[in-house]
Amino acid sequence: MRFFRFLRRSFPEDPHLWITFLFFILLGVMAIAHEALGWTPEVKPEAYLVGISIGVTMLLADRLKVAEQEREFRASLTQITNLLLDKSAALRQRPSTREEYDYLWGGYTGRYYVYNPSYRVDSNAGDDEIARILVHRYQNPAFEKARYLFLTRDDAGQKDLERFRALMHKVKTQDANVAGKIEIRQLKNRDASSEAEMYLGTRNGRQMGVMELKEPALDPQHGLPHYYLVIHDQVALEHYRSDHFDRAWNDETAEEVATFWQ
Repeated sequence: MRFFRFLRRSFPEDPHLWITFLFFILLGVMAIAHEALGWTPEVKPEAYLVGISIGVTMLLADRLKVAEQEREFRASLTQITNLLLDKSAALRQRPSTREEYDYLWGGYTGRYYVYNPSYRVDSNAGDDEIARILVHRYQNPAFEKARYLFLTRDDAGQKDLERFRALMHKVKTQDANVAGKIEIRQLKNRDASSEAEMYLGTRNGRQMGVMELKEPALDPQHGLPHYYLVIHDQVALEHYRSDHFDRAWNDETAEEVATFWQ
């Protein structure tokens, strides 16, 4: 009974295999019946050859069909994988409201790494609101340390640093302890306008990076891109942090901004 239940389940999936199998069983039974009992006509060798040829042809056709199905399956799987990978990154417009700003730069915990920040878009949300968001970030017990690296060879980078200084003094008036969680360095041999902003950290328990998308050369201004690239891919974020930020932070020409809080 179990054999017949198995046959009913598997026959629709591999009919040619079962037909070939049953055909050779039939030939074997007929050969035995002829030799031992003389009940059936003799099975000639040509019959075996024809049976083998037909069986091999059917099995080959099945294998080609399976190969095509596997190819289509792999193509579908690749498409699904690419769709999932696409979910690891997204474009976000330049923030114009507090909610949009908070999505990009609010709620970070752990360690936070910032390369070539501008803070020019902060004017859209207002300094007081931005200061509130930053104070909330730094007061969070889960937030450990923030490192900010400015590129100050050009005027744009120097203005970025001064704007950040003014913003952080506003933050410090609300909580003087935030200074202990912040480290600031500058590279005086690099232009801010020639490189993109980069913000790396952990938000809502998930690694996240925000990258400025540099505009074409016709619009070279720094810190006001039309779009930011939001990245959640851990491998990519580790690359940007270790191979880009850390290397620049530990560069022998990087200087502490000693008078930052004065």
